[in-house]
Amino acid sequence: MRMTRRVFMAIALSLVVAAPSTFAAGEADKVAVVDFAKIFQQMPETKQAQATMQVAAAPVQKEITRLNQDYQKSLNAYKAAKPAAKAQKESDVSQKAQALQKYQQEQGAIIQKKEQELIVPIQDKIKAAVKSIAQKEGFGLVLDKGVYVWGTPEHDLTFKVMDQLNIK
Repeated sequence: MRMTRRVFMAIALSLVVAAPSTFAAGEADKVAVVDFAKIFQQMPETKQAQATMQVAAAPVQKEITRLNQDYQKSLNAYKAAKPAAKAQKESDVSQKAQALQKYQQEQGAIIQKKEQELIVPIQDKIKAAVKSIAQKEGFGLVLDKGVYVWGTPEHDLTFKVMDQLNIK
């Protein structure tokens, strides 16, 4: 009786291990990959967004450079000052450093928000194309190409998505 139970368990276990597809739900479990970064970089909208960001960031970078030069001048004046004038120069250096840091933080947040406003619609457009193709071809899961280890080329939807988005 014990031997029969062991044989039966071994057969059942081998069926589960050897034939997992018989227990799968079918087509909805198909997995595909897409190179999201490649598609994103080749989108015309991405190039426009990058150009817009460069235009927006140029005056900010110019002001940061000016504030940094002003800070460096104050720092050099502090280093060259006589002991009697160092206290006043130290206060000036501290104020310049705080002004520079505050400006960088404020403008960095504004630029980051602007960047998100430009990028999110592009990402949504790509995701919609991926979803459309995945549903049409019966894929239940689409992973970014950067996170998978191995896959067959027929499960790579990158070029199909690029065709749908008219990217050459």
